[in-house]
Amino acid sequence: MRRCAPLLVLALGGCLPDALLPRAGGDGVRTWVESHTDAGGVLVVQIEADADVQVDVPEPFAQGLAFQPQGDARVESVGGHTVITQRWTFAGEKGMYEVVPLEALYKGPDGSGVLRSEPLWIDLGVAPPREGELAAISEPPRAWRSPTWIEAGIAGAFVAATAFGVSLVVRGSRRPVEREERLEPAHIRALKAWEAVRADATIDDYDKTVALSRIFREYMDEVLRFPATAFTTTETLAHLQGLAFLPEGNVPRAKRLLRATDRVKFADAAARAEMFEELDSDLRAFLDGTRPRAWEAAEAKT
Repeated sequence: MRRCAPLLVLALGGCLPDALLPRAGGDGVRTWVESHTDAGGVLVVQIEADADVQVDVPEPFAQGLAFQPQGDARVESVGGHTVITQRWTFAGEKGMYEVVPLEALYKGPDGSGVLRSEPLWIDLGVAPPREGELAAISEPPRAWRSPTWIEAGIAGAFVAATAFGVSLVVRGSRRPVEREERLEPAHIRALKAWEAVRADATIDDYDKTVALSRIFREYMDEVLRFPATAFTTTETLAHLQGLAFLPEGNVPRAKRLLRATDRVKFADAAARAEMFEELDSDLRAFLDGTRPRAWEAAEAKT
């Protein structure tokens, strides 16, 4: 059966059978643009889950767009499910923007998890890309056939060029092969950046913790593949708690690393020195527990 439009689901209730309704643990978050102009518009975020599940409404994010909630979220009951609808106004310059997949954390009697949406593209003041029709293909004119002696000359030139190319390859293979410079793995780059900041006597303790937070977020951006540099501390910690395979103990480490600036404000010199030792240990433990192991296999072969 064909799915009804999201707004019709709220009005009709029984339009979708239970088998087609998103449940906790599935893709229960939908997004669409309700209206827009060249400067902005309204984005709708809708979540469907079982009635006994508590869900946090995620905030949309797209690089270059500013989102503001349009009133409070609307909560309704459809059959045995809860439907949460939140509208967001957005604004930005002309261009094409991608709303990253939203992740809604949920908790219920059977446990907790994450509901996800599909990515969404928003075009402001520009025409979206579309497939064009195939141009008519006309029959090509009859090809001109070259005389035999010209074909023989071309064949001879091809043979000579091939022989010359082979000789260049043979001579080039005798030269020493220069080893290509490899990009260092993310955890090594993060540690080197932190060690450089920590060793710089011109940087005060508060700025060091700000730099540590930036280095840590950039590492999570690259390795854990979520926009940690754009998330708030609360959003980042909530995302980490939803990662099923994150080694135990890394969420508290991340909390200490992200909130280190608050500790610096209220600590004396002796406490700050001890705190930086603890933060250094937290960073190294987090990097060691999350670094891509493929690097070690590649290094063992070289």
